[in-house]
Amino acid sequence: MPSPLLQIRDATKIYYSGGFLGDKKSVVALEDFNMTIDESPATITTIAGESGSGKTTLANLVLGFIKLTSGKIIFEGEDITDMTDEQLKAYRRNVQAVFQDPFGVYNPFYRIDHIFDLVNKHFSLSDNQKEYREMVEAGLNVVGLYGEDVLRKYPHQLSGGQRQRIMMARAYMIKPRLIVADEPVSMVDASLRASILDAMLRLRDDHNISFLYITHDLSTAYQIGDQIYMLYQGTTAERGTAMDVIDAPQHPYVQLLIDSVPVPDPTDKWDVDISLPSEEEMRTAAAKGCRYYPRCPHRMDKCLVEQPPLFKMEKPKHEAACYLYEENEVAPIEPPMLVNRPMTEAAVATAAGRTRERMVAAALIVVAFVAGVLIAASREPEVVVETVIEEVQVVVTATAIAPTEPPTATPPPTAAPESQVIVPAFTVDPAGAVDKGSITWGEDTFGEIESADDRHIYTFAGIEGVTVELKLITGGRGLSGTGFYAPLATIYDPDGQIVFAFDRARRSNRGELTFAADGDYQIVVGADDRGRGVDAYTITIEGEAPEPTPMPTLPPPAFVVEREGAVAKGEIVFGEDAGDEIQSVDDRHSWSVSGVAGTTAHIRLITGGRGLSGTGFFAPFATMYAPDGSIVLAFDRARRSNSGTLTFAETGTYEFVLGADDRGRGVDAYTITIESEEG
Repeated sequence: MPSPLLQIRDATKIYYSGGFLGDKKSVVALEDFNMTIDESPATITTIAGESGSGKTTLANLVLGFIKLTSGKIIFEGEDITDMTDEQLKAYRRNVQAVFQDPFGVYNPFYRIDHIFDLVNKHFSLSDNQKEYREMVEAGLNVVGLYGEDVLRKYPHQLSGGQRQRIMMARAYMIKPRLIVADEPVSMVDASLRASILDAMLRLRDDHNISFLYITHDLSTAYQIGDQIYMLYQGTTAERGTAMDVIDAPQHPYVQLLIDSVPVPDPTDKWDVDISLPSEEEMRTAAAKGCRYYPRCPHRMDKCLVEQPPLFKMEKPKHEAACYLYEENEVAPIEPPMLVNRPMTEAAVATAAGRTRERMVAAALIVVAFVAGVLIAASREPEVVVETVIEEVQVVVTATAIAPTEPPTATPPPTAAPESQVIVPAFTVDPAGAVDKGSITWGEDTFGEIESADDRHIYTFAGIEGVTVELKLITGGRGLSGTGFYAPLATIYDPDGQIVFAFDRARRSNRGELTFAADGDYQIVVGADDRGRGVDAYTITIEGEAPEPTPMPTLPPPAFVVEREGAVAKGEIVFGEDAGDEIQSVDDRHSWSVSGVAGTTAHIRLITGGRGLSGTGFFAPFATMYAPDGSIVLAFDRARRSNSGTLTFAETGTYEFVLGADDRGRGVDAYTITIESEEG
């Protein structure tokens, strides 16, 4: 069972206004909200609903900007309300935010690099300037921004999409466990939304960063969300996987919300008639029961008595809070909270200090209140003021959880790796599967699934003790899958036993598998659990040898830049840039590098030099050849910034050959930089 990253239990937030000598009013922004986000795998949990449903309140509670009225928020076993200053700083590092307004979070008087400087100083991320610059460059590359000139610009010189992606790069540089994204694409035009959503997917899939995605846009929630919580006036109306909830909504409110989404067909008229009571009536009429009662076409008397619990639907983990399904089984409550530690002495002292401060503040308020009452009574003796003081008692209990079994230094040889999934919920049977050939580690395998009966089978060699990373992505490397339908897959060992499965309908799945025996393993891919075909999917298997070799020898990449006809451009000097341009599809450049056995070289290939001047940012391809003519490194991905590390196995002249991209387009400018470290 995966350990929880974030646990929210019975979270309630009530805002108060007025009071003292006036009428005190209250608004329940969030009531008895429960949620658990597992530590692994990383997920995008969507919180959706109309304006005023409590989405932003939930985000502010998780970020610690406001305090709960009641309930608990536990992050990695720590209650965020009891954290000391030191623990709170660590929490800020692990939980970052990307806000709705991509301009309001910037100081217009500072350049963009000031944002990264502040983060570096506050969290002490790097020890020297070189390491800091590499961290900034890596963060920008993750979100698709390249070039030093971005950092030297002011906020008003960048587009909304660039500003929003810079905030994600800043968050990534800190390496958080969770990013709270509050409407990150609502103020960005449609052409830039895809880049921000793609950055979120890459941070989730490639860097194991989870997201709490706050939005009212159901289309983006459907595209990238794993789980979704539909809120209505601070309560959970429906929750489940994004596909299940949006494709087949069960709660009347969610059904109305989904039906309100316009269909791209001008002949399909929207004829739903909605009659809304006033907001004040909706906020107060059903305070003791279902919040949706004033608007619900299926309302019953029992809806006013008590808020309906979450009932189970047909799909796993799909639940709706409506008495229309009271014959269904009530969904179980969230699992008990896991606390890593008892309250430390520092936390106890801090809590005690806060208690004393609150008591003093309360005493002052009572004195001021009594004085006000006496003054009012002396002026208007006929007015009687009745004061009701409610006693609120807060009990904090923290108990250390002892391990049930002592940890063992070495697991028994027969024990299966923890990453293996035995007997998954969904099994793609290899019977009748079409043989699609073998998969080579480190390379992408592409295919498509046409129908519910279409099965694809691939083979790959497994070596006992070797761990591989598995990736299954809908739509190849982009977001081109029809409806983003997600294929399911199962891996069988040489004995025909199931050792791993992608059994969740996610557009991007990943996992690890350690081979227990040598032999041929099979991965069988099929349609999703609803039998829908998939336009395109990509399988990538990346292996890690038990013992590192002095120099990795790559298999022939998908795109090889041949040396024949390449124009000699001279020798690259370590630590200096070599810049040039590629004019046509037949243009080949050859650079020589002097390699010393045992020396490690860091190689960078950047389009447009250090700026962003490449025409259309076309990315050149490159291949490095050893003195004996074998391929030892290749930049075969169309990226504007490529980097790699190579340890020279022998002393001699290595040749670096560059050519046009895979579409035969020239490149206005490119820069090669090679830095070495003694081995």
